[in-house]
Amino acid sequence: MSENRDRLIERAGIGLLAIGGLLVLVAVVFGVLIAIGVGDESADPQQPGPAAGEPGGPTLRALAGPRRLLVGAAVPVEALKGDASYARTLAREYNALTPENAMKWDTIHPERNRYDFAPADSIVRFARAHDMAVRGHTLVWYRQVPSWVTDRSWTRPELEQVLHDHIRRVVGHYRGKIAQWDVVNEAFDSEGKLRDSIWMRVIGPEYIDLAFRWAHEADPDAKLFYNDYDLEFPGAKARAVMAFVRDLQRRGVPIDGVGIQAHELTVRPPSRKELQSALRGYAGLGLDVGITELDVGIYLPTSAAKLDEQAAVYSDVLDACLAVSRCGSFVTWGFTDKYSWIPSELPGFGDALPFDANYAPKPAFTALRRGLARGHP
Repeated sequence: MSENRDRLIERAGIGLLAIGGLLVLVAVVFGVLIAIGVGDESADPQQPGPAAGEPGGPTLRALAGPRRLLVGAAVPVEALKGDASYARTLAREYNALTPENAMKWDTIHPERNRYDFAPADSIVRFARAHDMAVRGHTLVWYRQVPSWVTDRSWTRPELEQVLHDHIRRVVGHYRGKIAQWDVVNEAFDSEGKLRDSIWMRVIGPEYIDLAFRWAHEADPDAKLFYNDYDLEFPGAKARAVMAFVRDLQRRGVPIDGVGIQAHELTVRPPSRKELQSALRGYAGLGLDVGITELDVGIYLPTSAAKLDEQAAVYSDVLDACLAVSRCGSFVTWGFTDKYSWIPSELPGFGDALPFDANYAPKPAFTALRRGLARGHP
């Protein structure tokens, strides 16, 4: 997620400058101290809100069901296996999940002639036991590719065979158990160009077409998605992906949907109008759409006001999805701050998810529940 991290940092800088000249000056002088909470008595404020434990009232999954909406979270297998509170909250609140890393190449196919399905199998078993849909993530990505793929010189036919075998084996293994696959993930850079990768260098742009066709052959009933970040922000990348998806359709490539990741920050979130426009644009092509990796990082230290700002962003993203009939998935990248990727990848930001590290629901959770109960405003 290095480029994703870099563009979040860039957005954070722009957003923080917009707060005002005085605050920027303070941030420059004391930025490090503020980011880690040193010398700031408000770094761990006592926030009003629900007590730790199960929130009262209807669950997210109960509210989403009548709307035929998959409300889900990305799941690290370590948390699922080793944290009973995590598993209990996941099963109670969500009707869908995405394996966070267990289906990526370096985990599921670590050696050329060896697949390790055990971590992903345990997640899929949990989902089936709790009547949850599964989003497979991901078949082709430029990152987390094992060295046995990246460190060798391949001919195009050789690497095509490797990719074909991987997709056939993985999708076939889960045939009938995966509702949606992120077939290709983050194929475009921030400038709207197909990014450099082993797949691009050896196979060329056709690797995307091939991946979708092979995934469809392996499981014709699974919905096949292209997944990427920053598609909600107007610009070169959003335009390029839209044009490319149109070309896929024109060529008869079996693409069923587009996932908008929606990794956001409170200091510079997208507007509801931008989100709706992006979702409607793909829906207008006859495609399903979804929010697939939502989190909303807070510039630390957290305060009651910042939690309310975060809740407003979650509410806007959900409302945008509910406003588009073909938006059938609303997935956050985790659900508890205990296991969020944000603090390690984006220093100075954190507390990005609807539950805190002790599984207490935050204002963001309340906003999601309220939005699902209300429906599209």
